[in-house]
Amino acid sequence: EPTVVAVCQGLHARRCSPSPTWRLKHPPCPWGAPAAEPQPRERNTRLYSSAVFGDFERFPPPEITRRPVEDLILQMKALNIEKVINFPFPTPPSVEALIAAEELLVALGALEAPQKTESVKQLQRSRLSCPITALGRTMATFPVAPRYAKMLALSQQHGCLPYAVTIVAAVTVRELFEELDRPAASDEELAKLKDKRARVAQMKRIWAGQGASLKLGDIMVLLGAVGACEYSGCSPQFCEANGLRYKALLETRRLRGQLTAAVNTVCPEAGLFMDPKMQPPSESQVTYLRQIVVAGLGDHLARRVQSEDLLDDKWKNAYKTPLLDDPVFIHPSSVLFKELPEFVVYQEIVETTKMYMKGVSAVEVQWIPVLLPSYCQFDKPLEEPPPAYCPEKGRVICHRASMFYRVGWPLPAVQVDFPEGIDCYKHFAWVLLEGQVFHKLASYRGCLLSSPSTMLKTWARLQPRTESLLRALVAERANCREALLAAWKKNPKYLLAEYRQWLPQATHADVEKAWPPTSDR
Repeated sequence: EPTVVAVCQGLHARRCSPSPTWRLKHPPCPWGAPAAEPQPRERNTRLYSSAVFGDFERFPPPEITRRPVEDLILQMKALNIEKVINFPFPTPPSVEALIAAEELLVALGALEAPQKTESVKQLQRSRLSCPITALGRTMATFPVAPRYAKMLALSQQHGCLPYAVTIVAAVTVRELFEELDRPAASDEELAKLKDKRARVAQMKRIWAGQGASLKLGDIMVLLGAVGACEYSGCSPQFCEANGLRYKALLETRRLRGQLTAAVNTVCPEAGLFMDPKMQPPSESQVTYLRQIVVAGLGDHLARRVQSEDLLDDKWKNAYKTPLLDDPVFIHPSSVLFKELPEFVVYQEIVETTKMYMKGVSAVEVQWIPVLLPSYCQFDKPLEEPPPAYCPEKGRVICHRASMFYRVGWPLPAVQVDFPEGIDCYKHFAWVLLEGQVFHKLASYRGCLLSSPSTMLKTWARLQPRTESLLRALVAERANCREALLAAWKKNPKYLLAEYRQWLPQATHADVEKAWPPTSDR
């Protein structure tokens, strides 16, 4: 006969009883939210029968086997432990979890990707031993998940850092809002819950705003909620009035302080501090924040199911993700529930009656291949518009169409760096001879024995001068301005002999005197 009769689990609930004597005592909040009064708390219990208790496991499995391990892998890589699979874990995570973690970190740019030219055996050997990048070391300094650390690492421009820190703190703490869909014990409580749901929905719409702010979606709501709460002094009264969990807001404040200190350690010139009167972001800052969120949550991309792809009614207003076969939907509590953008990123998926996305933000389709190149399969460079040299990047750029991995979503052609390969060296040699990389060489453009476009011809190998220049560039992997400058640091006479083959004998002495031509871009 079982000795356990029942198991009680303590719960807390809140009950609304506004005071008629309360008055607003603070200036208007730019985030659009007033304060409120303290509310009493009730204590409830949940009962389990002894039969159910008997089915419980005596000890849960180790946490390392139940959760993603990308944050653990990143910290180990930062400690120069490259072969994580050989580490003597007391309870090792599965090989599948390790592989998934490393693939995510490679996609985030925290680890170097294996060379695609390697053989299958070399690729298998390099798997789970990818070295950490400079970006990865920066990400490892932040005490948050790698996805959110990537957001912080990208937010040092355009004054977005305080907003990114607030967003990352809010999404890390999670569940800032109270659960208002719980069943009511009485008609009176049901009426109060309905009123509070309407109040919270109204505040979410205010915090989401319009235009670019609305497209930031639920992330903007979290930013607005934290900003408004801090502006009002982060009081329990404010949280109760606006459906926020006071303890979650305190935890968000604590994490903001921790992240602020970490950012100032990595980047002292940022001079970041926690401003309780932080103003809402501008429209341009909201656009940058949207791009930062996409870069961090790239593997959580979803696309609205097109009308021609509707299999049955259950797919109406549904979204498809690369990670799931079943349809997913925007959660009814989301401010984007009625907007239905074509592409979104989400923070998490929860399953109730359906699979719902929470923490949703809209994505512009042209951002996907630019911000998430590791998730895209690119076509060959387009001939029109033709490839060109970008002085800001110091490399050749081109337009390429692409498809999103696993699901094959077609993406528009966008301007990206010319892909690695022999054609990249040919195009760089062409713009180098044209004088676009270093302006000093433009003065010799009219003296060249062959047109620079010869480098791109199919018969270019028939001319010794084209082959000589191409071999020299490939030998030093000089397919961009930065690589060429690095080669000249090692050897100032690099490329001189190859370049003189393109010029008449009479110009050779002048060219040698002015070599390397780096004093002017």
